[in-house]
Amino acid sequence: MHHTTAPLTRRAWLQRSMVLASAGALLPEAWAAVDAQPTILTAWDFAQQSWAGVWRPGSAPRGVALPARAHEVLPVPRHLLPAKAAPQAIAVARRPGEYLLRFDTASARALQWHAMEDDRLLVGHAVFSADGRTLYTTETDTETGQGVIALRDPLTLIKRAEFSSAGIGPHAVLLEDAGTLLVANGGILTLPETGRRKLNTPRMEPNIARLNASTGTLIARWQLEDTALSLRHIAVSPQGTVAVALQSEHTDAAARAQAPLLALLSSNTLRSIPLPAGTALAGYAGDVAYMAEGMNWQGAPTPAGFVLSATRANQLVRWSEAGAWQGAMDLPEAGALLTHGTQWIATGAQGQYTGSKAGATGSSPRVRWDNHARSLG
Repeated sequence: MHHTTAPLTRRAWLQRSMVLASAGALLPEAWAAVDAQPTILTAWDFAQQSWAGVWRPGSAPRGVALPARAHEVLPVPRHLLPAKAAPQAIAVARRPGEYLLRFDTASARALQWHAMEDDRLLVGHAVFSADGRTLYTTETDTETGQGVIALRDPLTLIKRAEFSSAGIGPHAVLLEDAGTLLVANGGILTLPETGRRKLNTPRMEPNIARLNASTGTLIARWQLEDTALSLRHIAVSPQGTVAVALQSEHTDAAARAQAPLLALLSSNTLRSIPLPAGTALAGYAGDVAYMAEGMNWQGAPTPAGFVLSATRANQLVRWSEAGAWQGAMDLPEAGALLTHGTQWIATGAQGQYTGSKAGATGSSPRVRWDNHARSLG
């Protein structure tokens, strides 16, 4: 990750962003469309520079240069754009994040930068409302450390309103079919003066909160018995089972190595899923995704379930929707997970990627993929 030697003022930061954006399409490898592969929105580092943009397996990524790493990149709903406009996307800065960016995915051109308000920092994730006219971003109040959900204009990115996330350290946010928000409050307190340093690990209270998406009213909240398991990313099955990717904050190395990576929320109960006996996965799940029945896994179709990236164990791991272990496969520094129709794709921070489609395994030289990926359409 690239670091500046001194904090940037908001004005200087925005000016630097505009300069970087002018060179956004200039990558040293040519962009080549590969019709057989989905177009993927993601973020990456290349040549000591952070980028967000589009990629197809088998080709070089193309994107906009960023002042700091992005975490999630998500498509702008088509109906918000003019009929003949190219697809657009929004990049959300990695925690502690200071920018949002809306960009043209065809030309890799920045369209709208938004520098964060002085008392708020992004934590990497966002989701659109059902009608697409509100962008919900997970944030931290820099004065108190409390979690916040901001309601933003999806094009100008300006904040309209906000409400509590019902916890500390909100991370991923999911819009449920019923129109409610499901928020993974990781429970980890950080403040601007201490950067990414974790200030409350002995006293964490991570939770999953269900909120009214209009008012922020808390509808329900779930916690695990082991509060050293930070709740980070979420995915949901068509049947409504919610999978939660966990990251261990245990101080004991052995406990951390053998800590669960997955929790399941079903029948109004949140429970962690223990690892098989003798399995240690370093206590860190980077991403989680639902995989439909029949998707190819290590050369054979599998039952429906969830796949997680065990980043520090260099593995992809699978469980059934009921929590039964379905095996693992190697992927160095496994991170982003994407399902697209009957396909799935996973990327690793060292540039490798793999997937269900024949020939989908490969490597992007000198590219360090970031944590998340989404289909552009």
